[in-house]
Amino acid sequence: MQQNTVEEIVKIQPKGLFTIPKKFRMGLFEENGLARVRKEKGRLILEPVRTLPYPVRSYTNEEIKEFIDLDGYETKKLKAKGLL
Repeated sequence: MQQNTVEEIVKIQPKGLFTIPKKFRMGLFEENGLARVRKEKGRLILEPVRTLPYPVRSYTNEEIKEFIDLDGYETKKLKAKGLL
């Protein structure tokens, strides 16, 4: 599969700022969104970062162990009834 290469020269401003041309931003980056930048083999890779629109809860190791234990217990019950 052949990819079309689209290029444009942009000016690097003081403090490393530059504008990503609109034709590159559209469909990739949300206004006021986040981007991940990494250096790889002498190139900068810029990727959009998607965030969840709601908070995500973190679980403690103890809570995770409880979930796994409960899952194991319920699995045994369902297997004993022939449902799994």
